[in-house]
Amino acid sequence: MRTTRTRSSEGLSSEWDVVVIGSGMGGLSVASLLSTDGKKVLVLEAGLHPGGCSSSYTRKGYVFESGATTLVGFDPGQPMKFLEEHTGMHIPRHELNPSMSVWLDNQKPVIRMKDKAEWVNHCISHFGEEKAQRKFWDKSFYVAERVWNISLKNIFFPPANPSDFFRLALNNSPKDLALLPYMLRSVAQVARSCGITEDRFYRFLNEQLIITAQAGATQTPFIFGAAAICYPNSSNFYVPGGLIEMAFTCLDHLESNHGQWLNKQKVVQINQYKQGYRIRTDRRLEVQAPIVISNIPLWNMPDITDGEMRDYFKKESAKYTDAWGAFTMGIALSDTLAEELSLHHQFHLNEGHPYSDWIARSFFVSISMRGDTQRAPEGQRVLNVSTHCSPEKWLGLDQDSYEKKKLEVQEYLFEQVQQRLPGADRAECLQLDAATPRTWEKWVYRKDGRVGGIPQSMKRAVWDWTSPVTPFKGMYLVGDTTYPGQGIPGVTLSGINVYYRIVKDFK
Repeated sequence: MRTTRTRSSEGLSSEWDVVVIGSGMGGLSVASLLSTDGKKVLVLEAGLHPGGCSSSYTRKGYVFESGATTLVGFDPGQPMKFLEEHTGMHIPRHELNPSMSVWLDNQKPVIRMKDKAEWVNHCISHFGEEKAQRKFWDKSFYVAERVWNISLKNIFFPPANPSDFFRLALNNSPKDLALLPYMLRSVAQVARSCGITEDRFYRFLNEQLIITAQAGATQTPFIFGAAAICYPNSSNFYVPGGLIEMAFTCLDHLESNHGQWLNKQKVVQINQYKQGYRIRTDRRLEVQAPIVISNIPLWNMPDITDGEMRDYFKKESAKYTDAWGAFTMGIALSDTLAEELSLHHQFHLNEGHPYSDWIARSFFVSISMRGDTQRAPEGQRVLNVSTHCSPEKWLGLDQDSYEKKKLEVQEYLFEQVQQRLPGADRAECLQLDAATPRTWEKWVYRKDGRVGGIPQSMKRAVWDWTSPVTPFKGMYLVGDTTYPGQGIPGVTLSGINVYYRIVKDFK
């Protein structure tokens, strides 16, 4: 991994066309697109590394990911493909197939392979109910494909004004209207209507959806859930050296087009004035621009704005009271792992497991590719473990109780990895660190350590998501707390949407 040092702001211009606050993939996507068009773009990052929640960090010579995660979105009609084509960038990557293995209890794993027909047959071999499964997956594949195509066509969604509604009518065909009922039906409702009754399959759906939709099958609208459960049937990729190399690719492009990225510059104030916005950081850097793009969570925005802007962001962030945190671990092992093991694994935990109040009912493991010596020496592998948790539970502990509980959960999850990941029981543990919502709050500056975006909900219509357009001319939002939500493709799509908004609004 490249060495990241604190960058100097000496001699920096105070006038920019665009200032982006935060360097997650939403911010980096829109910055890359705007700089391609010749805009003078400055990206300000509070932390040391770029990438936000899709980044990497070094510890004792190993490169760990921020969390266990997969990478999709490069197929035709998907956001990462669009980003590369419109900027000329190429993010280095290797395709993975199968993408992941799902371990239900102590049985043989469910293998998420790319080929749709192969996957459906495999799914039937585990869960039965052949006719119902085929009907469900045919419907899921169709809706997922249409959703991706419609998402890139409808770049002015959610509509912010009458002209946006006109564009929606112009860009969509009558057959797209057939998807509208799936906004009002959950994944579980659609599965039941197809005839699926197997409880183990609903458990499988719940834990697959929690990875991408942050909610289970009864709470996730099928229009989102179809894409969420079908992502392993897209092309899945691994980035040599860690996901931070994806962020560095975007930054290289930005800076080759007269943009700039500064780290360790936490924005503490945004003020609106007649010509645009003045932005001040905790290091007393002051810059201004007619356009400002926030890539930080909605919950953080009231703390750095005032007046009408603060009132707006308080109202918007108050709509989303429920959000997950993450308990994560970085582990380095000697490479005794089984040959031909997939790089991503989801392990189900028993209901009522010893730490069910502190972590969720499954955990996800991502493994470095064998031979990726940028991340670990030859003969060693790096693992990242991640599971959902309640931020409030961890933030409410006193320091002694916190340290004790953190160690207990860490030991429990490590034992689970040793027992259930093939070959891990013979490995020597060379490095192990754990992080909780407290860590995430300090590390990536997300208020209360909330990560992963806002959980899907049947109570919230798609048009009720916070729009990337604000009531304040020149201020836009990207990232996982605005439409379309979480995941690397999702936040990249938010960056694409804002790019087109800016092109329209500042002709």
